[in-house]
Amino acid sequence: MKLANLLMKLSNLDALPGQEEQVRLALKEEIQLSSQQDAFGNLYFGNLTATRKKIAIYAHMDEVGFFVHRITEEGFVYFYPIGGWWGHVILGQTVRATCRKNGYTLKGVVGTLPKENHDMKSVVPINEMYIDFGASSAEELIAAGLQIGDMILPDTIANYTFNQQKIIGKALDNRVACTVMSEVLNQYQGQNCEVIGVATVQEEAGTRGSKVAVKNVDADLNLVIDVANGKDTPKAAQFANRILGNGPGLVLADRTALGNLKLLDFIKEIAEEKNLNWQYDLLAGGGTDAGSVQLFNGKPTLVLCIPVRYCHSWHSIVDLKDIQRTIDLILAVLEVLDKRSDIFEQF
Repeated sequence: MKLANLLMKLSNLDALPGQEEQVRLALKEEIQLSSQQDAFGNLYFGNLTATRKKIAIYAHMDEVGFFVHRITEEGFVYFYPIGGWWGHVILGQTVRATCRKNGYTLKGVVGTLPKENHDMKSVVPINEMYIDFGASSAEELIAAGLQIGDMILPDTIANYTFNQQKIIGKALDNRVACTVMSEVLNQYQGQNCEVIGVATVQEEAGTRGSKVAVKNVDADLNLVIDVANGKDTPKAAQFANRILGNGPGLVLADRTALGNLKLLDFIKEIAEEKNLNWQYDLLAGGGTDAGSVQLFNGKPTLVLCIPVRYCHSWHSIVDLKDIQRTIDLILAVLEVLDKRSDIFEQF
């Protein structure tokens, strides 16, 4: 399946905030439009100078991860987290570090020897964890190419679940959105609106890339594609919501932005007309690129959120149906907007 293969390809790439080159190159190969890159690293597909109505689709390329913080004389590596991490998903996991000096990949395991009085019910602080690459000294690691600041990410390979309906992999936040954006841009056939794909950098480090990108795009309407933790697992929430298989969420608000309700209702009506599953969503625990995008010239902005279980961990799970329904919904929305430019004035 082309959709699944693209997602797994992107999931397997490594892109710490500020070091997104692997994903940037992959999107240039995948998306059948000309692209340009700004000085900050954001990637744009489509004609930024178009005078017709512009619709921007945002998806961030980076993922949560770590970088090399300190190398001990004995060859152990202490690391610094970028993005939101829970310590209980890190300890004992395998990682890969990419040496920016030569491109080599070093594999190791996160380890820590508990203190004699360590409470086994508590989570080991991340700053007490280290990575064991099997080296005997700092000199050995340095000779291999490892430097302070090199990115460290989960060492995983994406794959299907047993029933072929879902994908398990790392960095589904936000390679799921990159997959959606790629498919929408490649399939859009409109003539009256210019659809701009915006692949942003450093979202997980404070939505930094979108603050630069939005000024270059200045679209008439913005759709921000992201993911959030599914709440349909045991004891995940008081009531199940953001359910895998129930379609994309139309986000009322997150911690950085309020959704444009007129735009939300417009998209909801199209989803219902096309018999596409959707669900309301509220991202109470985090922000998205919409926070930056919405505040530039106040143009209509909405987040479409795809449910993903176990975000910001070594292994996340997404339902392929949710990805396809998001693609179908966005294409349906673009089709209507392309035919009726007067609708822009209603939001």
